[in-house]
Amino acid sequence: MKRNQYVEDTSIHGRKKEIELKLVRVREMLVQNKLEALLLQMHPNFSWMTAGAKNFVANCFDVGAIALLITMKECFAICNIIEAPRLIHEESFRDLGFEVLVYPWQENLLEEYVNKHVSSLDKVISDVPFGNAIVQNDWIKSLRLNFTDNEIARYLYLGDKLSQAMEEYLITIKAGITEYELAGGISEAIWPYGIEQVMHLVSFDDRAEKYRHALPTSQKLKNNVIVSINGRYKGLIVTTSRMAYIGTPPKSLQKQYIDCAEMECLTISKATVGAREIDLYETLRQAYIDRGYPTMFDKHGQGGCQGYWPREYMITPHNHGIVQENRAYCFNPVIDGTKTEDSFIVTEEGPILITHPVIFPKLKYEFNGFTFERPGMMIID
Repeated sequence: MKRNQYVEDTSIHGRKKEIELKLVRVREMLVQNKLEALLLQMHPNFSWMTAGAKNFVANCFDVGAIALLITMKECFAICNIIEAPRLIHEESFRDLGFEVLVYPWQENLLEEYVNKHVSSLDKVISDVPFGNAIVQNDWIKSLRLNFTDNEIARYLYLGDKLSQAMEEYLITIKAGITEYELAGGISEAIWPYGIEQVMHLVSFDDRAEKYRHALPTSQKLKNNVIVSINGRYKGLIVTTSRMAYIGTPPKSLQKQYIDCAEMECLTISKATVGAREIDLYETLRQAYIDRGYPTMFDKHGQGGCQGYWPREYMITPHNHGIVQENRAYCFNPVIDGTKTEDSFIVTEEGPILITHPVIFPKLKYEFNGFTFERPGMMIID
């Protein structure tokens, strides 16, 4: 299926239809485990369940200011009086099928409200500790991983706009800019599209060679730039990296970059419905060896499944499953000083790259019958 075949239905009807699909998953899980209700407070789960709504005020906390309680027959949104007006008028929760329960801001009555709708808290599954409720985030995560068509449409919007805004900004950078300024410039570029920058790694020159997770500093740019961004839109998160170089890059650096891109494409080409995730891990590990970088694989996490978290889980020999349709992944080969990374979704017809080159030069590859168009290193005079 082509990317333009996914169109988000942002109407109340469209969002409600998406929520109803997820309610089926939730209630099947409750029946299977002889439970009465699901309580969600973490904002990734809140956004997933509500087709893109937000329950956080300060985004440095995992737990938001609004809770969802899903029983076998009813759906409740529970919050204090501060959050209720936005929830009702901007997020349209009543129209979406949620009964909004409100308590005074001076006291937290969440437990009291939950107890009114279940026989006991040990019949509740929760995403955070809550009395004697059952905390089983792996069960909840399994409901979240396979996207609906509406979620894929939102993800494509996020990938398109993030790729465009990030590259439009990066082609303007000059020597002497600080890593802080670059991180701020990208954030300014993506906010008009409703994209929140939840992670920004920026490394210049020697820091690009030394550090895999380089938080921005006041270091000024001379030549080499690696920037990795996690952008969030309606709860969904994509991860992407771009490289730029001021002046003429050494041929060895250009070769490393191309090797990273080839390794990434080879790995993506193996991500077909029904494939074993561990085989993707082993494909990438062997690709490092084949290209002469045997020590690089173990210096950084190589990738995994993503969606409402930057990594829903990392694929390792101890943590892997089966590749499924409508599930998102991202792999990020790194060789000291070079990196490539773009998100993709697995479909029956093959992978769809979520982030992709827009302005940057394009590299074309073919592996295992799939064609890939990847960003080249942007060389800036």
